[in-house]
Amino acid sequence: MKKRLFVYTTLIIFAGLLGFLAVSIFVTNRNNISFARSTVMETTRISAGLFSSDVDLDEFVSVGEDTRITIIAADGSVLADSFPPAYPTGAIQNRLLRPEIIAADVGFPEVQTRFSDTHNTYFIYYALKVPVDDSHVFIRAAIPVAHIDAYLLQSLPLLMFLLAVLALACFFVVRGVANRILEPFTSIEHNLRLLSRGEYTQTPIVKSYEEIEKITREIDDIALFLQKNYDVLRNEKDKLAYILNSISDGLFVVDDDVNITLVNTAAYAIFNTPNVVGKKLNYFVSDKSLATTIEECIAENRDTFFEFSFYGKIYLVTIKRLPDTDLTMCAMTDITESRENAKRREEFFANASHELKTPLTAIKGFNELAGINNKDENLNKYIEGITRETTRMMGLISDMLRLSELENSEVKSPVTISLPDIIKEARDTVSGALEEKAIAFEVTGDMQITSEPEHIYEVVKNLVENAVKYNSNGGKVAVKIDAAKKTMTVSDNGIGIPPEDQAKIFERFYRVEKSRAAKSGGTGLGLSIVKHTCTLYGWKLSLQSRLGVGTDITIKFV
Repeated sequence: MKKRLFVYTTLIIFAGLLGFLAVSIFVTNRNNISFARSTVMETTRISAGLFSSDVDLDEFVSVGEDTRITIIAADGSVLADSFPPAYPTGAIQNRLLRPEIIAADVGFPEVQTRFSDTHNTYFIYYALKVPVDDSHVFIRAAIPVAHIDAYLLQSLPLLMFLLAVLALACFFVVRGVANRILEPFTSIEHNLRLLSRGEYTQTPIVKSYEEIEKITREIDDIALFLQKNYDVLRNEKDKLAYILNSISDGLFVVDDDVNITLVNTAAYAIFNTPNVVGKKLNYFVSDKSLATTIEECIAENRDTFFEFSFYGKIYLVTIKRLPDTDLTMCAMTDITESRENAKRREEFFANASHELKTPLTAIKGFNELAGINNKDENLNKYIEGITRETTRMMGLISDMLRLSELENSEVKSPVTISLPDIIKEARDTVSGALEEKAIAFEVTGDMQITSEPEHIYEVVKNLVENAVKYNSNGGKVAVKIDAAKKTMTVSDNGIGIPPEDQAKIFERFYRVEKSRAAKSGGTGLGLSIVKHTCTLYGWKLSLQSRLGVGTDITIKFV
């Protein structure tokens, strides 16, 4: 800016000086011409006043060195000329045709500027008609224009010298003014550069013009305000970074263009990568299935969670869209130890279930015999209670054994099955509850899947039973099959699941409300069977629920 201001100001002033020089030359030339015209007229008048018939003509015309005096007879011939022509006088044409002679002859003398053929240059002419005896002559004075230009050329060096002096003076003046004007801005530029690094400190305002001092003072106030906010934001950022890097869960954030915007220390440790902030997601997440799921959540603007195995560890992955932003957060909680504990519990439950099933079967048999042989009606309610509880216990043990089988079994004889047919069978098992609670049941779409029949049946039956069991009277259960996406979604508009319980809903024996399970008669293992079956086949299971609105459970068949 300083250089530009200096150059532009210097050019403008220099252009003004050149203009002043041109005008000065023009005015000087006009003045010289005006002076020459006056001189010619005055010389002609004096010469006309001094002329008489007895004067020596040659001596008369030779009085001036720079002024040409010519005496012309009434017939137009030249009687005398102080600037004689280069060829004989008799060869010159008649002077009566010259404009200045014509003007003098008619009594209206005028100054004329024209080219002289005899001297090959321009002259300024003026003539007067002077009576002599019975005739007259014309007295004409002339000044060469070249002499006027010579006067101008004589003054031109002085004008050029003055121009150079003024230009040099302007150079130093402009540089001083520019420095004085821009010195505060240079100081501001330095301070703002410090501000960008968070190092701004208030400095004394450089003395300058009042208007500039006012601007610099306002800029300084704004810079101080920004510095204070910058310090606050930096402290908050440091606190946030400390908190994020202190938590054990891996956490990273991506924008809608799938660029990494934030990564904490735990996430770097999980994926064992260098700094990737600002790069694409695939630079950080090497697992394609995890990257694809994150991209799908961004594209569909939805949240989800699932379990993810990576290098021998199991993580609970929670993907959540941050409200009112274009950011998506992915949190990874290491649940390896929890799953190992769960596996040990599963082994215990499997062994305990086998040990409990035999005595319960015996108890149920003995109770049935007691009921047949009972003669005391007062004992019937106790016998029925024993039958009810043993039946529930045996159902619970059957579910536990089923879970144990799923955890330790492999897919042996898969067949192609019509999903709508399986849904119809599952619906028949809850037809009584549907009628009792006046719940509408709807199935849309069609798809064939490959599975063992009892596995897919258990999955659909448990999802449908839960959707009916925890629905409101007059509610609706919808099963949507999307063949293009290879998904099945079971939806209800029931009571929903609180956010804090959604991550645990597929764990065995977990109930959102203990009293709710007691009323419904559930074992708490239905959704665990669904999860383990999906794990067995590699299907992806996801849940979306809002308290008081309803629940959607989706299975993606892969």
